Amino acid sequence: MSNWIKPCLITLCLFASFSEVRARQAKEDSTVFKALPLAYFTPETRIAVEGFVFYSFYARNSLRKSNLRLFITFTQNMQYLFTLPWQVYTADDQYFLNGSIDYRKFPEYYYGLGNDTNEDFRALYEFKALSIKSKSYKKIKRNTYFGLALQGQRLHPEFSDTEPVFDDIVTENGRGGYSYLSFGPSLMWDRRDHILSPSSGSFIEITPLIGLGKTAEAAFNFGMASFDFRHYWPISEKITWANQLLAQLSYGDVPFRVLPTLGGPFFHRGYYQGRFRDRHLAVLQTEYRQHVIGRIGFAVFGSAGRVYNTLREDLFQQIHLAAGGGLRFRISKNDRTNVRLDYSFTSDSRGFYIYFAEAF
Repeated sequence: MSNWIKPCLITLCLFASFSEVRARQAKEDSTVFKALPLAYFTPETRIAVEGFVFYSFYARNSLRKSNLRLFITFTQNMQYLFTLPWQVYTADDQYFLNGSIDYRKFPEYYYGLGNDTNEDFRALYEFKALSIKSKSYKKIKRNTYFGLALQGQRLHPEFSDTEPVFDDIVTENGRGGYSYLSFGPSLMWDRRDHILSPSSGSFIEITPLIGLGKTAEAAFNFGMASFDFRHYWPISEKITWANQLLAQLSYGDVPFRVLPTLGGPFFHRGYYQGRFRDRHLAVLQTEYRQHVIGRIGFAVFGSAGRVYNTLREDLFQQIHLAAGGGLRFRISKNDRTNVRLDYSFTSDSRGFYIYFAEAF
């Protein structure tokens, strides 16, 4: 059976069987608590079993819904993943806390740098990593927030002697492991009507960071900046047209796994996460979302993007395209957050994704 059909069938069965395992909903404040088991299959993990906990709520006098999530994953290949994301608005929406803690022991393919990477030429390596991301905002006026961003990671990779050798991974950029902490200001303007499944409004976030760290042999420093613009057009009560433009820039001695990357479940679905990696990137995504009936909906999406070694490169050469679609299942009658099943294709690869919440 095709690798992308297996996870679909497994997940649909478990979702139907256990979607009401744990559910507590308070009608007066739309508080939602759920705990769900999921399972999926990928060539890298074989069979994977995941426990998922979701809690959403409104703080006092808040117009925006907050959420806390927990993912614990174990695989047949003895890999594991622990992720704790949060997006919390305090009373009166005065503060917004957005971040995650992630620990994983996982395999990953490395394809090298640039836009000319080959799907058939890659190296499989394993790594253990502890990562933290945090943005703490204070409201300075309606829908506008300013705050401090922190991002850090401690990573230990293991490269096999039987895999291809890429000369762009060296000791100086983390071949023997690294740790770093980056920090900087962040500005956010947010008019979305829902954090995890928006149907109207706009979102702009600008975050420049300065990073300090060390490898096994030396200290390093680098800088990164990101610009994220999103807009959601409510075509009708059940239809939304969502768009995102994302640009990331970097300079200095950036660790190899911190460099901007395309691919994966959020940016440029259809390409393996990290398929394209370099100092800078730009990607445009568009998605048509429609609620059909009850808790069921669907989406059709496309994206175009590329990475850049320097800012002097032609902006529109070697653009990578991807397209796809998928189903949506609302986790609760009191919250329109979805579990999404997406299938996407590109000129030389395919991707199947089972994820909580929309890609953007």
